Amino acid sequence: MTDVHVSLSTGCVRGTDLGDVVRFYGIPYAEDPVGVLRFAAPVRLEAWQGVRDATRPAATAQRLRFDPDPGIPEQIVAGTDILHVDVWAPTDGVDHGVDHGGNHPVMVWIHGGGWESGSSHQPWFDGSAFARRGIVVVSVGYRLGVEGFTPFPDAPDNRGVLDWIAALEWVRDEIGAFGGDPGRVTVAGQSAGGGAVLCLLGSPPAAGLFHGAIAASPAVLRAPATFAPKGVTAAALAAGGRGAVDEFHRRLRRDNQFTLPFRPVVGGDTVPLPPLEAVAGGEAAGVPLLIGSTATEFEAVADKIPGPALVPGAALMALSQQLPRQGLRALARQSNGRSLRRSVGAVIDAAAIHSTVARAAETRVSAGNPTWVYDFRWAGGNGPRHCADLPFFWAVPHAQNVERYLGAPPPASLVAAMHDSWADFITNGAPGYPAYDSPGRQVMAWDDPPSLVEDGLAAVREVWWPEAR
Repeated sequence: MTDVHVSLSTGCVRGTDLGDVVRFYGIPYAEDPVGVLRFAAPVRLEAWQGVRDATRPAATAQRLRFDPDPGIPEQIVAGTDILHVDVWAPTDGVDHGVDHGGNHPVMVWIHGGGWESGSSHQPWFDGSAFARRGIVVVSVGYRLGVEGFTPFPDAPDNRGVLDWIAALEWVRDEIGAFGGDPGRVTVAGQSAGGGAVLCLLGSPPAAGLFHGAIAASPAVLRAPATFAPKGVTAAALAAGGRGAVDEFHRRLRRDNQFTLPFRPVVGGDTVPLPPLEAVAGGEAAGVPLLIGSTATEFEAVADKIPGPALVPGAALMALSQQLPRQGLRALARQSNGRSLRRSVGAVIDAAAIHSTVARAAETRVSAGNPTWVYDFRWAGGNGPRHCADLPFFWAVPHAQNVERYLGAPPPASLVAAMHDSWADFITNGAPGYPAYDSPGRQVMAWDDPPSLVEDGLAAVREVWWPEAR
């Protein structure tokens, strides 16, 4: 491995030449959000002198883990330079330089983690496989938790969303230096990151900054966001520094044990409409969308719920996600013959993720928008649970913790097919299988072997979108 230098409008950065791929960690797209900037909108970066080191991971916004044993390893790196991007790009291998032709498609990745954990450089998000396919990968670090998403009376809402938009503006302005084409950008994300993609589809300030969208297991919570308690201000927390912010984060987590307290706020200029209302209107109408989920996202969560809380917990989730009344009978029919825990698990599963996939797909089909849907069903090892599809799409079957999380080695042929589908979508605007159109509503079932399924969301639609025919 050797060094490679790239000149940006703000200064020079030094990355690592891996042979057929160049990698840069921690390139800032905005000023560090400290002091008076902690709860402000992102501020455009000032130029620097000399060469900035981009060979090692930069600071992570995550300070407190949402999950003590996350499936994807989460390294916590101290520091303040959290508003940054990591970049993987193809290299021509000559003089350690990158291709400045500006013709490579670009994938901008927004990581998940409940809007309070995760980072841009988690090991499953190594962009090398995409870069070898001629795709520039940009993975975004953004403010999380209290700093990114808690509404305060004296600070702009949706600071994390504003960070995503600032990163996309950086891509527009700088990606040509890495051989990327700013006119061929696909924004992608999983879980909270998938929800981010749906938010951006309906965000006026993001219009024109991307041209394709991938929403993997998108989390879109329809309950209201958790506002700061009366009397708590962003200015007071900022004055208290890191310790005050972390303690307030713990307080919100403790007071909201059965919900996710951090999420984008609907209303205002940045996210004016609920994402599932905006995915087919305005600028979103012409943007191709690839959306899907795993077959049993959070079903195993039911195993951890105490018996007396099973039914109330499922009811709370279903109501908070606006389960249609006419879907209740269908839900009862589908639960017939299952154990109570499996039935509750299925409700949690559908409410958290599957209903969002179905609603987004149906909304766009009704409007005639280009949409493709997949369902990850590979049942090897621990089954098709949340995050299990990521090592396949990213083609990282040997990354840290992958086999332990999956519970079995992923089939090489399925890894190749799933990675191809994303690479094709990013490059050509279609994943290589039929779109989700009425009346067929074909869904790609990722299994070993893969197959196309007619009306592949039928069971979910019957409950969560019963008016669709």
